[in-house]
Amino acid sequence: MANTEQDVWVFRIVHQDTGKPAQGVPVTVLDKTGNPAGYWVSEADGTVTIPRRDVAKLRLRVGLRNEEPIELVTASLGEGPIDLAAPTWLPQAPSGASERAPREPGPTATPRPAEPHDVPGHVLYFQRLVMFAEGAPDAKHGPRDAVADFFALASDHAAPMRYGALVELEESWQSLGVQWGELLYSVSLTPGDEARLAVLDGRWRREAEARERPLQILARMVGSSMLGDLVTALGTDLQLDPLTLSEPTLDVAVTNTVQLIRERTERMSSALRRRPLGVVDANHEAPSQAAIRTVRNTSPDRVVTFHFFEPLERFKVAVRTPRVRPVIFVPFRLPNLATPDVVRRFGYIFRRTLLDRSLQPDLERLLSSDDGWGADGAARSRLLDHIEANLLYYSTAIISAGDPAARYTALAKLRDPAGRPLTELVENTVLGRIGNAIALPLRSADRLPREWQEALATYTTRPPRVNEVFTVTIPHPGVWVTAQPHDPMQQREAGERNAAG
Repeated sequence: MANTEQDVWVFRIVHQDTGKPAQGVPVTVLDKTGNPAGYWVSEADGTVTIPRRDVAKLRLRVGLRNEEPIELVTASLGEGPIDLAAPTWLPQAPSGASERAPREPGPTATPRPAEPHDVPGHVLYFQRLVMFAEGAPDAKHGPRDAVADFFALASDHAAPMRYGALVELEESWQSLGVQWGELLYSVSLTPGDEARLAVLDGRWRREAEARERPLQILARMVGSSMLGDLVTALGTDLQLDPLTLSEPTLDVAVTNTVQLIRERTERMSSALRRRPLGVVDANHEAPSQAAIRTVRNTSPDRVVTFHFFEPLERFKVAVRTPRVRPVIFVPFRLPNLATPDVVRRFGYIFRRTLLDRSLQPDLERLLSSDDGWGADGAARSRLLDHIEANLLYYSTAIISAGDPAARYTALAKLRDPAGRPLTELVENTVLGRIGNAIALPLRSADRLPREWQEALATYTTRPPRVNEVFTVTIPHPGVWVTAQPHDPMQQREAGERNAAG
């Protein structure tokens, strides 16, 4: 038996901008706990018919699950259709749209709000090494050869130790919700038709990036490329470009660092979005790196247009007041690492920090052999040439991730510029590298020259207030697809006949 007007509520979903009926909009009735209790979709005239319920308030959600629910007092609901606004992100059907409209301005892409509950933010950690200009330490009291002998090789050159600081800062990322990005492709299908489409996503260049969050990829783009890869393999902090200070003004270094990380974050997020992304017809031979997606029109009497969008997420980024720690830079000799014996000795470190992952099979072949590959000279030469070309990087990796006892033994032979044993002044932890000098944290700022002690004490007691807050939009892997049904084909044909005659 058909429902009467007293048995149902009739709602009409309309576009917010035009007031025209919105077709195909999902409408969900929610119970007291917020769980779905019924689901309907608006018809061609925008109407939705919902059976009446014996409740004082009716909770509805117009659109997808990320839309805010609305509450209506049932006593105020009349018998006629009640207008409800469709979500602003709803794609509107242009009249006479073609079947192919790649990368044309299409539906408005306004942000879609996040779920109405607190979502924990992400925190990214960065650090920047600051080297103090020479002249403050008195090198006459120290030994002439103040070089750490980590690899027991002869030295033909001496370099002085230098003092500096480590600036540690955090970026707090709070999601503001996801949103539709650029319209990439549109295809219209008649009932029963399907289309095979290839998604060409060149934003994630390395295979390992597909397993990482977009925020992690962006963080490694903000941090220095080589040191960033090393520290990511060994720790959580990412390195920024080092800085040299000629005057004891740490607040200037901190302000410069905060401005640097904001500029790099905004620039790298834009660079990530500029990487190639597209959707093309895959009926012919598709590229091997493309992901194939098939869309099908299951409607018996409607033409359906499928829209492919770029998925984006907006974040509010806040930079917290950085922390400053004193450090000392200890030079080290560059050893000859490009030999099979050395590679096998530190094989566990090379596995973790290998820059060129295409050389991983060559590395495993060398580590599992006793004779250094024998006749396979090409693979051996390729790996050893790569290690020799990146000697600073792998030397730092071995010193940082190697045996702490061996590192302590090398440091115990050294004295600081004032003649004090180095192992009594520093912690046996490598924070980073500038050139061929590693940065070790000082246990106390009292070991610094007097002018730098005062600068660090001033910063510690009265740190500058950092209030750097900005918004960043980053992409997500893949694409979003929406289906937009049109008027039934029989209704359209009848309308055309009436207009003609």
